[in-house]
Amino acid sequence: MNYQIFPLFFMRITALLFFLLAVGLSFIGISSLITYFVLIGIVFPVIVSMHLHRLNEAGTALTLTENTQWMVYIHGFPAQEQRSVLKNPCFFSQARLRQFFIYGFSGKLCLQIACIAILAHDYANGGNTVAALFVLACLLIFAGISTRALYCVATHQWQCETLTTNTGSVWYQGFFPGKEDRETLFSRLV
Repeated sequence: MNYQIFPLFFMRITALLFFLLAVGLSFIGISSLITYFVLIGIVFPVIVSMHLHRLNEAGTALTLTENTQWMVYIHGFPAQEQRSVLKNPCFFSQARLRQFFIYGFSGKLCLQIACIAILAHDYANGGNTVAALFVLACLLIFAGISTRALYCVATHQWQCETLTTNTGSVWYQGFFPGKEDRETLFSRLV
């Protein structure tokens, strides 16, 4: 199972700054944002990846991968690395595809609500009020994005596309329609 399903945190400077802000807030008693990074950024994608790997081995899902070449510097020496990035998974029926993403977005939303509960606990134990309000706003925005995605999947406001393999089997994958380009359901999930 050589999949990379989540981008490295520090590929974008904004993610790095946000992570450093979360670390800084943990020193003044607000640990829910760093918990969010760990749960949603690391634990949740690994669980989804392991579940998809199990479904792929059982033959009920088809995982599409894309090989990427990376140049990594180890102690100043360049080393080439090849990674398989997990793309949009396919399922044997539209109903199973919808069910997978409803469960996935529901699980992600539950983890986000747990982070809000951790924030409430942090604030009750003497956390900084301004920092707690800032973190609450961030967590509510993230939870709102997940709630909107869950609502769109539950109310069939997404597109389904068929994929036929070389053996003739038909698989289904889902997308959110966009103004210019469409976004995969999987990229929004992880």
